[in-house]
Amino acid sequence: MSVSIGAQIVEKFGPKADQPDILKKCEDLMELFGLTAEELFLKWETYVVTSSTIDDDMPLTANNLSRLQEYIQKKIVKDNQKTPSTNHVKRPVIRATPNVSMTNVLPSTPMSLKKRRKLETPYSSDTSHLRGSDDSSFITARSSSPIRSSDLESTPSGHGKSTQESGSILETLNRDVIELTDVKTEADTATKLRLVANFDPSKYKFRTMNQKLLEVADYLDDQIDTVAKIVLDHYHFDQSEFGNPNLQSQTGILTVGRIVPDSPLTEFDADLNSNSLFLETSRSGGIGQRICLDVKDLDDYSFFPGQIVCLRGINQTGDVFKVSHQYELPYLGAPVSTLDDLKAYQEQLSGENMKVVVTAGPYSPSRELNFDLLSKFVDRMNEEVHPNAIIMFGPFLDINHKQIRDGTLSFADLEREPKTLDEVFKMVIAPILRRLNCRQVIIIPSTKDATTDHAAYPQEMFDRKGLGLSKNFKCFPNPATFSLNEVLIGCSNNDIFRDLKDVNSGRYVGESRFNRVSEHVLEQRRFYPSFPGGIKRQRGSLLVAEDRQNQDELFLSGADLHVSYMGLTEFPDSLPDVLVIPSELKYFAKVVKNVLVINPGSFVKMNSNGTYALMNARPPVVEDLQKIGEDLYLNDIWKRARVDIVRS
Repeated sequence: MSVSIGAQIVEKFGPKADQPDILKKCEDLMELFGLTAEELFLKWETYVVTSSTIDDDMPLTANNLSRLQEYIQKKIVKDNQKTPSTNHVKRPVIRATPNVSMTNVLPSTPMSLKKRRKLETPYSSDTSHLRGSDDSSFITARSSSPIRSSDLESTPSGHGKSTQESGSILETLNRDVIELTDVKTEADTATKLRLVANFDPSKYKFRTMNQKLLEVADYLDDQIDTVAKIVLDHYHFDQSEFGNPNLQSQTGILTVGRIVPDSPLTEFDADLNSNSLFLETSRSGGIGQRICLDVKDLDDYSFFPGQIVCLRGINQTGDVFKVSHQYELPYLGAPVSTLDDLKAYQEQLSGENMKVVVTAGPYSPSRELNFDLLSKFVDRMNEEVHPNAIIMFGPFLDINHKQIRDGTLSFADLEREPKTLDEVFKMVIAPILRRLNCRQVIIIPSTKDATTDHAAYPQEMFDRKGLGLSKNFKCFPNPATFSLNEVLIGCSNNDIFRDLKDVNSGRYVGESRFNRVSEHVLEQRRFYPSFPGGIKRQRGSLLVAEDRQNQDELFLSGADLHVSYMGLTEFPDSLPDVLVIPSELKYFAKVVKNVLVINPGSFVKMNSNGTYALMNARPPVVEDLQKIGEDLYLNDIWKRARVDIVRS
């Protein structure tokens, strides 16, 4: 008779592990990393030996198991970086064809340096349904929330197919909002939604690899001054309370600045601590200087490099700014809709749910370029799910894929071999995607896509015609904000959940990392608030033959920030209803500050099936929505949407 997983865990870890929260966390780690109970116990023992002290033996708790997860992830990354490349055979490489048709429209004249570098994304002309509440009736996400974020955590599915079977539900958020029996799957229910893009495509057509240091400094400086004005207006501070934290003083002051590490040479992935935090000021607030922070008097804090903060404190010695209080940055208002729009959308759906599917690349196993799983997904969408809209994130052709990197692609089923990577997309991937019957498929690129010549974030959209996609495909930039009917959706294809590394204390220590990072994104009003951006590295031999004897690090595609245009990554006038940011970390769906935050996970996880997200949202019923003006209602998508994480 087989022994249950829980019994195996208790057998290895001892009776202290026989607690529901510890057993659940152990099972999650075993599933996440593909470990047996014995292997997990060995990793726990290694972690305890390396992390605990003689005077402080580390107990087996759910919080310590969460730290074990971070330890294992870091070890995997370091092991991958140390693994040398053994393939030294030079092969012909397939290269992407430059998009010549777009070259002539790229602006060659940079903006004036005196101009503010904040390139705000404008709304489209029809934005009555997206207006945020004004200051007089301002409702923040926190004040309007009747329940805590933790009350709406997604829970594992307890019914349906096996969790290893394609199409099975792994996790569900808001299970009670919509029952699966209430979700119709007939093809005629896939009503075309009203799609409104809230960005200016022309602003993303800037020249990459042309970043000027002065323009970068202007944007970073403007970022601090903008937040200082927001804080001043929100808290009604007196202007005289603000001062330069670098100057010695015997009185307390207010200051706004950016969190930075103690040395400019600090690696982006270094583990910071409370003693290595500095504050960088703007030119107007402190001549751009940096000052060491003393945060010992703060009970609760979560700081990360790039974070803009408002602090009260004192610098009595001239060397350290002792912080006594941190002021929370005000959140943007929630999206609202007019009464007429809500009634129109309700009639349009005829009482049926809005169904949106979200996927994120890669779409091929890492050992070979094969899109059979994507083909099966298309069949499932056409025959079973019938969504109103599909949002697909890249990479579709990952530039770091082994066969693309080595130039060993082979397509025996094609009449002729593709000569470029653009042709690979047109001849292999596009025919699969064109089979989708969905009326609206939104495509968002990745900086790792081999078929784009704009490998910087923010990122220009794909060329739909050049890739051979049909008219039901809409190519949007990265990041992008758009609305499907009344639902405002913010999408970013840059892994902030992996890259943001914070120093925390107090209530933040036991909080989920996904919750903390989501709160930072919403509070900072930016899709990617971390600075500098993350870098993926792999240790291996250099590709140049004469330098092969020298081992060096290969820099893979990371955050790839084009800083002077990072204004395009800021939220517009309100928070989104739904925030979608794919991550290499574990899939999830959460409600954070009344915003539905979704990480669909990778469609293909290494060489096995990954996950995607399916959102079902009930149509708006005016009587159930919160009225905040004469003719304005909060959308409250987080209250009427169910999100399922599904095995691809």
